[in-house]
Amino acid sequence: MHEGPCLFRSPACQSILCDIRQYLEDAERIFRRKERFDQDRRDFYARTMVLFALINRLSDLAGEVNRIRGYIGPEEQVRNKVFFKRLHDYGVISWEMRQQMIESVNFRNRVSHHFNEITKDEVEKTYEMIPVYTEFVLILEKELIRSYQGKKSQVIFAGTALVLLVLLLLWYFS
Repeated sequence: MHEGPCLFRSPACQSILCDIRQYLEDAERIFRRKERFDQDRRDFYARTMVLFALINRLSDLAGEVNRIRGYIGPEEQVRNKVFFKRLHDYGVISWEMRQQMIESVNFRNRVSHHFNEITKDEVEKTYEMIPVYTEFVLILEKELIRSYQGKKSQVIFAGTALVLLVLLLLWYFS
């Protein structure tokens, strides 16, 4: 994952990537702690909620990349799962990663709507997906770089064409 200042001009992407980095660090720290199931189940709640927040921001990143790359229209309303389906449809992520990310969104939805049904095993299984999440972010960072480079090339080409046009006009009218 890219460290340091964000390469991308999108403030939304910068904010999302910063949050993801923070949540990954928080998850590592929280899960590394020795588990203490005291009366308020503090560790269970902390572990569950850091994964919930992480998956939310991964979905936000997928949505931003889909919009920037034009895989979904600016006004198109889609659910989080569709972001991952579109990324697969356009060859950005593999089928396996698509399914893993959709499974993570399902976990996030269960936390949001049926928290009382979440088990410790589900939380642990979701935490084991951290390497997939890290790979996903790397892939989307590359996709953003590709988008930025494509736009930069278009601007250079347009600028060159404009200079040539001006030179031709100057030559013609001289």
